[in-house]
Amino acid sequence: MEKLAHKFTYGYYILTALKKADNLKTRDKDYIAAGTVNWVSQISFSPKIFSVAVAQQSDLNETIDYSERFTLHVLSTEHQDYIKTFAEKSTIEEGKINGVPFNKKNGEAIIENTIGHVTCKVLKSENIGDHTIYFGEVIDEVLENDKEPICTAHIPIEYSKEKAEI
Repeated sequence: MEKLAHKFTYGYYILTALKKADNLKTRDKDYIAAGTVNWVSQISFSPKIFSVAVAQQSDLNETIDYSERFTLHVLSTEHQDYIKTFAEKSTIEEGKINGVPFNKKNGEAIIENTIGHVTCKVLKSENIGDHTIYFGEVIDEVLENDKEPICTAHIPIEYSKEKAEI
């Protein structure tokens, strides 16, 4: 039986967070986490603030807490495979997250060749249900191209609580 909440429309985004190694006592490499998110909204024009929901049990949640920043990447219809690729636990190789090229820029992990990205400084977070809602003020915004973004109207995907906790 279909539930009404499954009929709501959302975009799909890749969320990244990076905590530099020089700020960690137990690591000699930067700690990077990435994942697919779709509960994202701009909630203020001035200052420009976004909210994003992240599963409390995820690596992303922990990394955002440490770094106090996050970067949202807007995907085009050409990136449909990224939705599933980043719904799994992140594997970081030299220059790639889950096989997708990225760069480190200004202390952030930036996925290459997306429509663009916004980097936010966390202003506040709130644990609600099984997710943490992060409220972040935009500190950097890059538009790479004007392609059509992905939304649930374009691609059906099974996204579950279990996937969110990876």
